Amino acid sequence: MDGWRQPLLLLWLTSLVATTILGSNAEVVEEEALVKNLTDKLLRVIPHSCNGSSVTELVIEESLITLNETDRLALASYPRLVELHLDGNLVTSIPAKYFSVVPQLRALSLSGNKISSLDPESFSGLDVLSELDLSHNLLTSLHTQIFRRLTNLQVLKLHSNPWNCSCPLLSSIAEAKAAGLTVGGKQITCASPDNQAGRDLLQAAAMCYPSPPSLFTTDPQKAVNSQNSSSHKLNINKDPTPVLGNTWKFAGCVAALAMCTSVLILCAIKGPSLYKLFHNYRHRRLRQEEDAVSTVFSETGRHVNHQTFTFKQDNGQIEEEEEGDGYFEDPYIKSEE
Repeated sequence: MDGWRQPLLLLWLTSLVATTILGSNAEVVEEEALVKNLTDKLLRVIPHSCNGSSVTELVIEESLITLNETDRLALASYPRLVELHLDGNLVTSIPAKYFSVVPQLRALSLSGNKISSLDPESFSGLDVLSELDLSHNLLTSLHTQIFRRLTNLQVLKLHSNPWNCSCPLLSSIAEAKAAGLTVGGKQITCASPDNQAGRDLLQAAAMCYPSPPSLFTTDPQKAVNSQNSSSHKLNINKDPTPVLGNTWKFAGCVAALAMCTSVLILCAIKGPSLYKLFHNYRHRRLRQEEDAVSTVFSETGRHVNHQTFTFKQDNGQIEEEEEGDGYFEDPYIKSEE
């Protein structure tokens, strides 16, 4: 009985140790699989990922990557990719919606390539992208639509590019600064035109657009061709003269119409009651005047009757005096009798 217990115990201990070692090795392999570094491999295309679901950071630097359609299909095999570093490759341009196959991307570094132009929708689909490095390329301008689609972008590196600091081409930089975007890296200097060469890009943008620009040139190349006309428009914008339109006239007409309508409505509502009140007032005044006239006439009539009566009395006295003229009574004569 004791003879077979010892081998079983030894076998159990061996399996326990093996399981622990294999488990730790598996964790190390899994952690290493999260970051895939292929630097200095001189790769011409991005390799497909067999276990791409676990890779979150892909580093392919100092190679021969050009970001063609094959590379795009390879990137689609990294659905959890969060960081992509393609520094020091041969990328010259980025087609529209190229990185939409890795929508979880938060950091994208394209430094040290040969990028001379970007499509307005080159980074369309990267809704969570927060850091973008475009330094050490051949960029002269950026389309304004690029930053409008990167709503979560926080850090942008643009140094070591031959920037054209003509005002029409700096609208995208001014808009990025107005949106609170941090333009990091070393000092960004202008390469052209000659009067702006060596000047700080951000200062040039601030001089051209003191306030956040509201209207931008949709095609930078057309803006270069029409630099004279754009400069003339810029001079006009620097010294704006307010132009009065017809809005105040329309507002005045509306206000006058509203006042007239209000007066008409008020008259229609209050008119009958006001007329009735005025009518009653006139009737009261007429009655008061009639009463006053009748009172005056009655008093005048009484005075006239009194005078007539008095006049009649005087006439009676006169008649009596006339009748008594023939019979004069002398008191001396009467005493003698």
